[in-house]
Amino acid sequence: MAAVLTKEILGCSSIFDQQRSSSFLSAFSASASSKVLLVPNLQRRWSKSSCSTGGRVVAAISEDLVKAMPGSGGDQRPVKFKVRGVLTVRKNIKEDFKETLVNQLDAFTDKIGRNVVLQLVSTEVDPKTKAPKRSNEAVLKDWSKKSNVKAERVHYTVDFSVDSSFGIPGAITVTNKHQKEFFLETITVEGFACGPLHFPCNSWVQSKKDHPAKRIFFSNEPYLPHETPAGLKALREKELKELRGDGKGERKLSDRIYDFDVYNDLGNPDKGVDLSRPHLGGEKIPYPRRCRTGRLPMDTDMHAESRVEKPLPMYVPRDEQFEESKQNTFSTGRLKAVLHNLIPSLKASFSADNREFNGFSDIDSLYSEGLLLKLGFQDEIWKKLPLPKVVSRIQESSQGILKYDIPKILTKDKFAWLRDDEFARQALAGVNPVSIERLQVFHLLANLILKSTVHRSLL
Repeated sequence: MAAVLTKEILGCSSIFDQQRSSSFLSAFSASASSKVLLVPNLQRRWSKSSCSTGGRVVAAISEDLVKAMPGSGGDQRPVKFKVRGVLTVRKNIKEDFKETLVNQLDAFTDKIGRNVVLQLVSTEVDPKTKAPKRSNEAVLKDWSKKSNVKAERVHYTVDFSVDSSFGIPGAITVTNKHQKEFFLETITVEGFACGPLHFPCNSWVQSKKDHPAKRIFFSNEPYLPHETPAGLKALREKELKELRGDGKGERKLSDRIYDFDVYNDLGNPDKGVDLSRPHLGGEKIPYPRRCRTGRLPMDTDMHAESRVEKPLPMYVPRDEQFEESKQNTFSTGRLKAVLHNLIPSLKASFSADNREFNGFSDIDSLYSEGLLLKLGFQDEIWKKLPLPKVVSRIQESSQGILKYDIPKILTKDKFAWLRDDEFARQALAGVNPVSIERLQVFHLLANLILKSTVHRSLL
């Protein structure tokens, strides 16, 4: 019975050696017989010791109850137990040969010790060291076994060993010893008496060779600055310092620093005086401003920063760069925008039948029927045009019809644009809403007053 109660209190199976198990069970029996279960204290500390998961309490036994159980002779000995964490890693949909080769290399080196290491950090401070309590460093499991999984999201597990006096975890540190970065979405830790703990990450974890410092991820429990637990204050300050940067050095594409600088790279005076441009921003007028890149200055102007020309990429904090799916969506939308402007102009140039606008039905046909591309004798001209193969594929797959996306305002109501409220909304959201003026005189009422005045004067 005592072993069952111990398991329920700790939230998972305990790790006992043969000598300590008997002393712990005897201490628990003694405390139960002497009625020191501290039930009033348990009710009083219900809200403080239980973690919130969506606003509901998931455990009825406080971890303070574990600390309140003395050993024989008054000696308090924390009990070791295991908790499990589940990491969700998002993989790229498409990989080139180089990325595939690096993934296989990481899968091989993961078996010999170059792996992903995690560590739990408690919200409490160790009274002896005056530092946050930390668990043992744990290694991520099954990275090499799941290297060939073709799913978009892959789940990995990790086991931590903590003691009963550890408290509630408030942060997790992650060290990536692989060659390649990976995108970490979430971490969920289960096994504590307070229930599962969630750590939203949504960030790229860089390799240790690029960024030696450990990545820190905090739980989804919000705190005001003065309410931040003592075990997390130093980590919060460290994380803010890394995000703000020190204003020195050149930024790498793998950095996630959000420091700012004036616009001093708009011109290119090295190619000519006519290409020189003034600087925007500064101490007196701080806006507009851009992300600081720290590139070398121009040869002819030491206060102007050298430009980045295509195809070299511009620095953007790593977590702000387009992900793969978003980049594909952006590229597809850009291609459709080009086609929607290019093809009608080509049709108007080569087609012998240039009809004028007949009515609103012509606009509706753009969304329902599309723009007809095959126009008889123009097929030969179309094939000779120097257009990309993508256009030809779209034209063939759509059977000569290129449809336009239906505007959201027309998806629910086809005649929504005729209503006065929609006209007012579009006017307010237009290019120059300042041109809208308040009605000073209602003309209908003014005409009535004028007519009545004239009628009285005639009488």
